[in-house]
Amino acid sequence: MTRHWLLRLRPPEDATTVPALPLAALVTATHVLGVEPVEWAVCTADAIAADIVEQVPAHGGGASSLATLRRSTESAVLATLLLLLPTAVRSVTALTEETHEGCREFARRAIPLEQVLRGVRLGHAHLADALAEAVEEHVRADDRLAEVRRVNELLFAYADTHASQMAETYIVERNRWRGSDEAARRAIVEDLLAGRDVEAEGATRRLRYDLARCHVAAVLHCDDPSATASPAERLHHAAVSLARAVEATGMLIVPAHTAGAWVWLAFPDETGWPGPGELRGRVMLPQGVRVALGPMAPGPAGMRRSHLGALAAERVAALGGGARFCDYREVRLTALATAQAEQADWFVRETLGRLASDGVWEQQLRETLRVYLGEGRSLRSAAQRLLVARNTVTYRVHRAEELLPAPLASTDLLELQMALEIADVLRGRAPDA
Repeated sequence: MTRHWLLRLRPPEDATTVPALPLAALVTATHVLGVEPVEWAVCTADAIAADIVEQVPAHGGGASSLATLRRSTESAVLATLLLLLPTAVRSVTALTEETHEGCREFARRAIPLEQVLRGVRLGHAHLADALAEAVEEHVRADDRLAEVRRVNELLFAYADTHASQMAETYIVERNRWRGSDEAARRAIVEDLLAGRDVEAEGATRRLRYDLARCHVAAVLHCDDPSATASPAERLHHAAVSLARAVEATGMLIVPAHTAGAWVWLAFPDETGWPGPGELRGRVMLPQGVRVALGPMAPGPAGMRRSHLGALAAERVAALGGGARFCDYREVRLTALATAQAEQADWFVRETLGRLASDGVWEQQLRETLRVYLGEGRSLRSAAQRLLVARNTVTYRVHRAEELLPAPLASTDLLELQMALEIADVLRGRAPDA
C-alpha cells in the first residue's frame, strides 16, 4: 500500500491564506512534500489557529498574538506531515522552535497552563479530522482502515510528547519571567489595562514613566522576518523614531511577544498633538513594522483608554489589509461599527445591496459615492478629492444608485454612509478610484 497520499494533498480552490512562517522555514518542507501539500498545511493550520482562538479566547489578544499562534500551528502541522511520510527520520519527540517560542509567549502573557494544553488538544483533534478526510479522499478503500490506524498512532504519540514538552517549556519560562524586573513592570501595565487601582507614585518609579501625564498608546507589529535587523531591534527603533517625531517627553515600551510591542508616549498636556495626516508624514517606520495609534488621554486611566483605542485601530487596519500606519482618530467610527464583524457584514449587504459586491467596478462606485456623500453631495469637491471630472462623479453616482436597494432620496443617508465606510474597510477600494 502506498503511503505517499500525503504528496497529493491540495489546498481548497478558493484558499488565499498567506503563510505566517518566513519563507526560509518553508523551504525544507516544500522540498520534501511539494508546494501544494505545504499550502494544504498552511490552510489547515490557519483554521486550527482560528478554532483555538474561538474556543480558548485567551490565545487571542490582537493580530500580533494571532500571528505567533499561526506560526506555531503551521510549524506543528508541517512537522506532523513530515513525520507521517513512510521515509520519515524525524523523531516524534522533536518539537519545533516556533512551538517552543509560542509556548514561552503564552507564559509571558500569563495564559493559564491548562488553557495552553487545551489549545494543544484542540489543535491535534482538528488535525486528526483533516487527515482522516484526506485518507478518505486519497487512499484506496481496502487500505484506508490500516492507514487511519497508522496515522492515529503517530498523532497520539506526537500529541502526548507535544503536550509534555510544551508544559516543560511553559513552566521554565513562567518561573524565569516571574523573577524578572520585566515581569514586575508588565504586571503593573496589566493592572492598568484591566482598570485596577495602582499606586501611581510607586508605579511611576518602577516603570520609569510618569503616569500623571497625557498619553498616546501605540501597538507595533513586525511582520517581515527576512530583514537583517531582528524584530526586537526594529520595534525599538520604530518606537524611538515615533517618540522623536512627536517630541514626546517620555516613552514606555513593553514587549507584547516576539514580533510585537506596546508603547506609550507621554506629553505635558493635550495640546499640540498633530493630526493624522501630519503625523503620517513625520514618522519613518523601519522595514516590515506597522503601527496603530490610540487617542490622547490623560492620567493612568488614559493609558488604558489610549491602548484600547490602539488595539481597535490595529484590528481595523488588519480588516483593511494591514495598513502600515493607522490612527484611531481616522477609524474610530468604523472600529465601533465593526466590533462584531459578522453583523457589520450583514449591515453592509442589507444596506448596499448589489453595490456591496466585490468587483473592481463596484469598489470604484462605492468609493465615489462615499466621497460624494462625505463632501456634502458636492460634485465639485468630490471630483477634486477623487482627481476626476465632475461628469465622471455624476455618472458613477447614478450607476451606484442603480445598484442600491432604494433611491438616494428614500435612503437613510446616515446608514448609507456608515455602510460605505464599513465596506471601505471590509472590502477595500478600487486602486484608481
